[in-house]
Amino acid sequence: MEMMPLASVRTLPEPGHPLAVPCTVYAPEETMGRKPGLVIHLHGAGGSHTFYNLMRPAYAQLRRWLREAGYWVVVPDLGPAHWMNARAVATLDAVIASMLAQGEVDPARVHLLGTSMGGGSALVYARQRPDVPRSVCALFPMTDFEAWVAETPEYLAPITQAHGLDDDNRCAALRALSPVHHGADFAKIPIYLLHGEADAIVPVHHSRDFAAALERAGGRVIYREMAGGGHDDEMAVGWQDDIRQFILGTEAQTADNHANH
Repeated sequence: MEMMPLASVRTLPEPGHPLAVPCTVYAPEETMGRKPGLVIHLHGAGGSHTFYNLMRPAYAQLRRWLREAGYWVVVPDLGPAHWMNARAVATLDAVIASMLAQGEVDPARVHLLGTSMGGGSALVYARQRPDVPRSVCALFPMTDFEAWVAETPEYLAPITQAHGLDDDNRCAALRALSPVHHGADFAKIPIYLLHGEADAIVPVHHSRDFAAALERAGGRVIYREMAGGGHDDEMAVGWQDDIRQFILGTEAQTADNHANH
């Protein structure tokens, strides 16, 4: 059984860099001569690098499996309500670039794993940086921000503040931010979605609608829906191996594509 002390805290990029942030880091186990991969975990609203979804018992097997499969797992502290604004995008760029520059990560093995705000944010980042992540795994993400702030109005103020929106540009900006309206932009990125059918915080249509948009655009998507599941990390317990196989499978597809050229 993995114990939490396996995690350490590092500053990425280097201390003194204008975008440096503390990150919780899990090191990979023996990689059998292969350069390690990287899974960036983006937590939900209100979280931090010391309080994040992936640290919970519901993900214990997944954490262990990722380490055993030769991945660094990094949890950057982008702020409790960043909603992947411009600074968060730049910071995540810098964190990933730092890991690559140190020679610790294979650039073809970078993945994003986000929950709730982190799930929506992972998709927002991937749309802007389609050549960076090999895949995105988004658990109960919001994919239509314009609809979501109407459904859950308590999040209107933090999202508006994070992105510097005003009444004149808010609707258009939230629509432009929403992954559901840009399915074609994810054509190169395999996407895994997991959502609870009874989620009262982020209604299940966010993943249903985004999966449909990806399919219409010819994208690669795996959508899992849990009957009766809510907005709760415990929902992920039974899907840990499914997530692991998705991440490993995207890399196997890459290897097959290279072999066929």
